[in-house]
Amino acid sequence: MTAKLIRLKRLVDLVHVLNVSQLPLIHHYQLNGSHIYFVPVTLGGEPSVIYYYEAPQPLQGVYILFNNFTGEILISNTWASDSKFSIIPIIEVENQSFFSEKELISEIAKRKHTGRKDKSDQVVAREAVINV
Repeated sequence: MTAKLIRLKRLVDLVHVLNVSQLPLIHHYQLNGSHIYFVPVTLGGEPSVIYYYEAPQPLQGVYILFNNFTGEILISNTWASDSKFSIIPIIEVENQSFFSEKELISEIAKRKHTGRKDKSDQVVAREAVINV
């Protein structure tokens, strides 16, 4: 079975998927100049759905800190010992078999070909980078 790809508009949407996940971590995979951040959801032993967020540049850190009180997302290179944050590691993926690269490249090309540009392309620039 091939996993279904679900493209999310915002990084915070990916964080929300993780709030109900058993293993809260985000995979980062670079593909044809795009930075793909994804979370595979497994049903019945195989990845069934892959939620992903495409970023124009890599996130500048190895942790996503989600403020549970304000909903703010911070990117950090260090772990934060503060209970107001949910800390999500970003895992660098060298190779993967969760999804077909050809299929994802086709999806990315379709979006770029239509000239559609959402606000999600600007999200990374608005996220704060912290070094705790």
